[in-house]
Amino acid sequence: MTLPRFLMICALLLAIPSRTQAEPLPELHRGLNLSSWLANAPRQPVFARDFAQIKRVGFDHVRLPFNPEYVGFALTPHSNTTPPIDFISLDRAIAMAEQYDLPVVLDLHPGGPFMETLEHHVWAENSFVNLWTIIAERYKDHDSSHLIFELLNEPQYYRSEALWNKLAARTVNAIHAISPDRVLIVGAPHGSEIDALAFLQPINDPRVIYAFHFYEPYLVTHQGIHMGFEKKMIRSFRNMPYPSSRATESALLYAPTAPDPREAQAELQDYKTAPWDAAHIKARIDIARDWADLHHVHLVCGEFGVLRNHIDQESRYSWIKDARSAMDADGIGWEIWDYSDLFGIAPPTHPSAPDPVDGSVRLSDPDHGSRAFEPEALAALGLSEGSP
Repeated sequence: MTLPRFLMICALLLAIPSRTQAEPLPELHRGLNLSSWLANAPRQPVFARDFAQIKRVGFDHVRLPFNPEYVGFALTPHSNTTPPIDFISLDRAIAMAEQYDLPVVLDLHPGGPFMETLEHHVWAENSFVNLWTIIAERYKDHDSSHLIFELLNEPQYYRSEALWNKLAARTVNAIHAISPDRVLIVGAPHGSEIDALAFLQPINDPRVIYAFHFYEPYLVTHQGIHMGFEKKMIRSFRNMPYPSSRATESALLYAPTAPDPREAQAELQDYKTAPWDAAHIKARIDIARDWADLHHVHLVCGEFGVLRNHIDQESRYSWIKDARSAMDADGIGWEIWDYSDLFGIAPPTHPSAPDPVDGSVRLSDPDHGSRAFEPEALAALGLSEGSP
């Protein structure tokens, strides 16, 4: 090869932008979880009018949890067998978000049995990767900055973190073999808690963002929860205020029916001793920021919020404001949990009906009902009606 020809080839190669130059990562700053629609309890259908107001108040993306079993997929030991998948509901949801220029984080959000099977069977891992290749193929022509894939909500793997790291890397490679520019989100194990970021192995891929969830302390965010915490003392608590300096010294005021009063008192004492306030929350969020800085990766908080039924509004929105402010200060994007269910910030207005069991409120006439953002919620999140 002559020198002039060699120099010409070098010049051409240098002129080709790298993938990271051509496709910068999307800005995931202010997101909202659309829960209890295509995952969890499917009782909060979302409509175009909802997307319109979500965009109007200043959210810049939505996180769409979906249970693959709701669309016909099941883990199977037969790797060559693909259960039929009904994409109609996902297609419709993505299309509505696109109509209002809201990027979507498509979050795989299965139930407990699915998660348990995935963690303990190699054949289930093969089926899981197969699922994501099907999804990647389905949406390969969608703009990579407007449709992001989150591999798995709150991976468990409490004693097998290495298995999750291996499966995540394998799944990322499989998706990028089909859709090279697709942005992917990988959550930390141990239910995506902050401290579990230490067990998460970053993948050598510039199109991956990492996720954690933040609900600390559970004594505030999940007090009085109806399901999923049957053996936790927090089920007995009501009206625990935030910050902890507002709490009295006696747990009897907040948990008079606790099965073990001494344990309830110890929970309260831990809460007050911390103490839990804006500075303590900031110190916890800083752990996530420091991990991201150490590994030179991007990070998002996929969930944070407070159960609305058993806490006063001032405490609830003070916690949300402090958590949001800490993430903003650390340059971490966030996705509030959730839009309109048990942790909702835009409850149904009229007509609506409460659930007598868990206290959730749903539209009694979904085709004509409406939801409205609480002004205190928007203020806590730094948003407002008519935000840019």
